Order: sequence, then structure tokens, then C-alpha cells
Amino acid sequence: MKETDEGVQMNDVNESQEGKPTIQGENVDYKALYLDEVQNAKKLRKRAQDAETTVQETVKDRETQKVKQMKEQEKYKELYESVAPFKEKWEAHESTRREKLLSKLPEEDRESLSQKDLDTLEYIVSIKEESKPVNPSHTPAQSRNIKSDIEGKDWTKMDDRDRRENWDDVVNSYKNKN
Repeated sequence: MKETDEGVQMNDVNESQEGKPTIQGENVDYKALYLDEVQNAKKLRKRAQDAETTVQETVKDRETQKVKQMKEQEKYKELYESVAPFKEKWEAHESTRREKLLSKLPEEDRESLSQKDLDTLEYIVSIKEESKPVNPSHTPAQSRNIKSDIEGKDWTKMDDRDRRENWDDVVNSYKNKN
């Protein structure tokens, strides 16, 4: 050990590296180094998880203390008064949404399903709507839109069999072009 002018002792370079493995060609035990790193990573991960748990517990404790203090100071009435308008708005929204969903259901099911919560009611309505076949609306004097198999194909490059099978479509496509 060497002493400096201030009287502080310093370790030699060789002595400060005693705890570290020396890298000398093939004498390095890589498996041991890897296992040490894995253990270190596990320790750090556990420490981080413990810290997160502690923070969550602290936040929860603060919230409960805050509520206790508000109760003690009779401020819970003030809190209730500040939340009351939002409660009324939510109840109005919920009732209108419930009525809309119930109106989509058959009358015999409405009474039994009226007590369900909104999520369940929305799920039931969506299942009922999916199971109903959707009929196309009828417009008088409108022809159907049926696409032929030869649309986009050049009829002059078809073989004779395809041309005979699709002759009506070939004639109609020719008429539509002119």
C-alpha cells in the first residue's frame, strides 16, 4: 500500500483487482461467470419487484389515510357533493343505454333481462343480432347485380367449351360495352 500526501492509503493496482477474475487465455471459467451474472440478474429483478410492491403498498396506505382524515374532518360530505352530478349523469346514461338494448330484444325476454348489467345485456343483444339473417331490402324495378364468371376475361381467348357455356354472358358483356 502506498500513502499519499494527505495520509490516505491507496491500494496497488494488483491488490484492487484481487476480487475480479483475471483473463489469461484458456483459464477463464465462462460457466461460472455466466452463473454469477444470472444470480445477479435474479437478485436485481427481485429487488425491483420488492420495490414495486413497497410503492404500491405505500400508495394504498396513503389513500386510506387520506380517506380517514377526510372522514375525521367531515369532508366526505364535500366529496359526495362534488361527485353527485356525475352520478346523476351516469345513471341517466345507463338507463337510456339499457332501454335501447332492451328495445332490440323480443318482448318476452325484456322483463327477465332488464336486471342484467350493461355488459351482459350488450353481449346478449350482439349474439341475437348476429344470429338473425339479414334480408336485402327490395327496390321495385331494379335488377339484381349478378356478376358473371367471364367479367374481366377476354372472350376471344376462351376455348370453345367455355364460350358455349357462357355465351349469354359474352353477348351481354358485348352489349354493355357498346
